[in-house]
Amino acid sequence: MTNTNPYASLTKNLKAKTDKTKSQNLTKVQEANNESIDQEQSSPKESIKKEEAENQIITKKKGRPSTGKRSNPDWIGRTYYVKKEVDFDVADQLLQLKRQGIDLDKSDLVNFLLGEWVKSQQGKNATFRIGENMN
Repeated sequence: MTNTNPYASLTKNLKAKTDKTKSQNLTKVQEANNESIDQEQSSPKESIKKEEAENQIITKKKGRPSTGKRSNPDWIGRTYYVKKEVDFDVADQLLQLKRQGIDLDKSDLVNFLLGEWVKSQQGKNATFRIGENMN
């Protein structure tokens, strides 16, 4: 009985696909360079337009657009510790709410609860008090 890594073929296939993609991208870059050389010889105006288009492509940001809380100046990141069981129970409850069509994440929940606690400490009418039943 031989000990073979069951992921070896998967890794090999993934590497082959990555190498193929890299070579395709290199081919595209080389073709683009050849086209720009041909265009530079034909017309200076066309080569200027091509350079502007290439510069626009280079300045384009990679990844997701920054539309989340992390990039929102009204939100600030904090780290707090909670017990595992509490975190699991919160995740379960949030999942149940999501199934009911209520999309609420942990940071929204913590923000709401802390805001309500501050209201209660300031003597303002809070819409929810910690320790009271939400039903």
